[in-house]
Amino acid sequence: MTNEYDSDGTQSSETILKVVRGQKLTPEDVLRAHGYDPEQWRISNATSNYWKQTPEATLYQSKIRLAPKGGLQPKELSVMLNEDVTPIRVTNIKAGRHNLVIPLFDLHFGITTLEMLRPRLNDLIEIIGRGYKHVVIELGGDLLHSDFMATTQTVKGTQLDHADTVKAWSEAKQFIGAIIQACLQNAAHVSIRAIGGNHDFDMQWAFVDGLSDRYPQVSVYNTIEYRQAFRLDHVGIMMAHGDTALRKLPMLFATEHSDIWANSTWREVHYGHFHHEVVDDDSGVILRQMGTPKPSDNYEKKNGYTMSHKSWKVFEYDESRLRVTYDV
Repeated sequence: MTNEYDSDGTQSSETILKVVRGQKLTPEDVLRAHGYDPEQWRISNATSNYWKQTPEATLYQSKIRLAPKGGLQPKELSVMLNEDVTPIRVTNIKAGRHNLVIPLFDLHFGITTLEMLRPRLNDLIEIIGRGYKHVVIELGGDLLHSDFMATTQTVKGTQLDHADTVKAWSEAKQFIGAIIQACLQNAAHVSIRAIGGNHDFDMQWAFVDGLSDRYPQVSVYNTIEYRQAFRLDHVGIMMAHGDTALRKLPMLFATEHSDIWANSTWREVHYGHFHHEVVDDDSGVILRQMGTPKPSDNYEKKNGYTMSHKSWKVFEYDESRLRVTYDV
């Protein structure tokens, strides 16, 4: 048996497999034959070539590449997802006349940490403390850096630099929880509007579903669609992550959400994905490409995507238009 070790934690192994007639080897059997624990490792590539025949069995030369599972194991994940959720009830102490929209796009917890965001979180809570009629928290995708618990990959399986998704989930829960509780104390109504991103489409859906159980006072609109829209008085807003149908978004707003479009005098589209801020007026529809406070990861550093401002803005509206933009 031979083994090779790479700097990223992956390994290559070569050995001879003995297969008795009629026997079918599972990936777990192959890992054990190479001397690895299936609970700790996964096969990323495997090749078996006929070597020779014996009276008892056929021998194969087996070559595999494997990577450590790491992160949360299935049993631990099961315990976490099935634990009892104690609903949190918050007493409202203030409200106001205007509406507040808090866009949270591309935070990438796992790269971003709670400690990095704490000063901005304190500033946001101070803004929320002014009191509002309705606060909408927009979770616009890529809240979490990875769509998997045991490995760090995007929705399409693109391999990323390692991130601790268990820690990311915990810190995202603390961060979003602090915002929700501040909103419930200082607004007559609180909503969450969520769409998944290309990094966390499935993972964010599960995360938001948990928030709906944890905060029953919040109206949660979680979806597996690529867009959703809402109206605050006569202000209509459509959300998208920004990785699909980007140039069509204004007309998709008018087509897919014609009732909101028709009853709005001020229309905006909010999206992210590109990690820098752009504002445009497309024939009366304000397109807001949201920035992000996340630090640059190795991919962005390698390709030079490090020059944009770490922007994070929230928006206050009256019944018919934008009134105040806060730079958090």
